Amino acid sequence: MLLDRKSLWPQLRRWEEQAAGRDGPFRLRFGTLFVADADAARDVLVDPAGDYLSQSGFFRLGRESLSQAVRSEASRELLRVLARHDLASSFDLDSALGEVSDGRGRLRHQRWGVELVRRYFAPVIAHRRHTEINALVDAYVTSSVVTDDIVGHVLRRSHRTVPAVRAGLAEQLGRLPLRESGAQDLVDVVLGLPGELSTADRAQLLQRLVLSTVGFTGVTLEWVVMLGIRHGYDTPAVGQEQVHQLVKEALRLYPTAWRLIRVAAADHDLAGCRVREGEHVLIGTHAIHRSAAVWDEPLDFRPSRWEQPTDDQRRSYLPFGKGEGMCPANGFAVKALEHLGHLILHGHRGHVRLRTRKPHVRTLLAPPAGWTRLTPAAAPDR
Repeated sequence: MLLDRKSLWPQLRRWEEQAAGRDGPFRLRFGTLFVADADAARDVLVDPAGDYLSQSGFFRLGRESLSQAVRSEASRELLRVLARHDLASSFDLDSALGEVSDGRGRLRHQRWGVELVRRYFAPVIAHRRHTEINALVDAYVTSSVVTDDIVGHVLRRSHRTVPAVRAGLAEQLGRLPLRESGAQDLVDVVLGLPGELSTADRAQLLQRLVLSTVGFTGVTLEWVVMLGIRHGYDTPAVGQEQVHQLVKEALRLYPTAWRLIRVAAADHDLAGCRVREGEHVLIGTHAIHRSAAVWDEPLDFRPSRWEQPTDDQRRSYLPFGKGEGMCPANGFAVKALEHLGHLILHGHRGHVRLRTRKPHVRTLLAPPAGWTRLTPAAAPDR
């Protein structure tokens, strides 16, 4: 199976080469339909005809998504929680960078961004909760988000930590009352979800929301900082608008969610291809974001393209998906990326060392293995 491989980068490149020689969707050798066209992708994601099962990568239990009504309420509560916290003014970047760097002052790729964003969103995830809950969240980030979703070390040993973390979270959630003053964090959000949900169900939902909040944002932050350093954005003169365009371009070239999957609910036609009920459709956002039919010099890093994007480019830009299954992290993640990206690049000079030039592809599309070193801008470069 695909996830028996350490990195899916070779498979992704092969699929994209096949897509470049075809006019529409085509089936991979294991039967999944591969879509690399933006219009067809939007037909699947927005789905006005109801041809696909309603699903969400984060508001689900196992393979079954929560109802749309519950997902909508959870998303609204998440936004209310974010509004309660002034993350921009309360975050201590220097302290966090010191905590996530290794013993030699290096930020190791495929890890540091997630660990830093975990600290950034700590008030949103488990605000002033006791040590046990925060320790369990940290264990989940380390043993699952980093180890499995990003790196793939789970392939080399038995993976027992995540079920233990989920059981521990379920036990802790079962002891907590629902706040009468409204949700303060993600713990409150999952505790307040309506329906006959067990504490184990709510623990699973909390884990998925942590992945949405920390995993996707943290990996993208690594791309933003690495690309910013390599293209000269690590200067006190860098402005907010420059970082805004840098984040947009980083998400275009390296969409962390490199593919989106939907399941057909009925037989139908998609861009001239017959889709059968139960069939899986894989939308290649990485391929769509690099289409020469839409983007000028698509493989080049050009943040200035976002000064005046075309309508086709806006339609083809799908880093968080579209429709009701859109990633719940999309709005606040971009704000966090712009804030953290500007703080880091404005205040530091950077140096990047890579072991390979190939991105690392698992659940998330992460930067190549290597490290980044930051030096405060006020200090001389080492």
